[in-house]
Amino acid sequence: MHTVLITGASGFVGENLAHRFAREAEVVLAYATQRPRAVTEKAYSVDLAVRDNFTEALGDLTVEAVIHAAAMVSPDLCEKDPRTAQAVNVEGTREVAHWAEARNATMVYFSTDLVFDGKRGNYNEEDSPAPLNVYGRSKLAGEEEVLRICTRAVVVRLALSYGTTRGARGDWTLSMRRALDAGETLHLYTDQFRTPAYVGDTAEAVFRLARSGRSGIYHMGGGERVSRYGFGQTFCRIFGLDERRFLPARMEENRMDAPRATDCSLDTEKISREIGLVPCGVEQGLRLQKLEEEALAEADRSPPGD
Repeated sequence: MHTVLITGASGFVGENLAHRFAREAEVVLAYATQRPRAVTEKAYSVDLAVRDNFTEALGDLTVEAVIHAAAMVSPDLCEKDPRTAQAVNVEGTREVAHWAEARNATMVYFSTDLVFDGKRGNYNEEDSPAPLNVYGRSKLAGEEEVLRICTRAVVVRLALSYGTTRGARGDWTLSMRRALDAGETLHLYTDQFRTPAYVGDTAEAVFRLARSGRSGIYHMGGGERVSRYGFGQTFCRIFGLDERRFLPARMEENRMDAPRATDCSLDTEKISREIGLVPCGVEQGLRLQKLEEEALAEADRSPPGD
């Protein structure tokens, strides 16, 4: 791969993808409103909710791969505004897919573990999706568009993600730390289970998939099924935080706009087998996150030229 386009490049996952791909390819970035940190001079502001805006912004650019990480990702916002969710996650994805196919480019599309209803967990790629909310339905429809349009299509169903913040937007662990720093007490679910994915693993997996020539659907989660509360306990231990500020809660105690599944854990055996990457468990991933954050903080403190 010589040139790769990454959409959603100012998001948490997008910034980490750009960091990984920039080591071995020319990277072109597309973002909504907030310009990503400069790994490239080629960055384009696009609005996927406006038809033809993406196509007009990118013009006649030629790339070998398109990594489509842009989306309306909040389940609650999607539930309250299904028209925009449809415009961005389905119609916008369709436009990006046609653009990629016109260039004979590999298209990697980010979907979600929330395409499943969560009734049993440990879902593999052969299991039938049954999303409970607008967000999950819109991402599933996006999958169908990409697989229908693109000759070389890869769908990555991504689990709840965590890891190092490289740009302006952090993951949910950053939100938790900010809440704790503000003196808040947080309630985390004991009855919602996921397979949290360390973002460094995700970026590496997508890099390998994009250059492999493979196609089809892949599940990308971490190596461990854990509740939100269990994740929080490990997070506190690794980062030296007071776990007494994390209180156990049940999903029924918190009313949300979008219905949530109980267990959307993913089976990642296929992606591990085909690209040779075994995803981290929670403790290993959090330790890697801590080391990366310390290294980035040290680099920021170092005078230029050191």
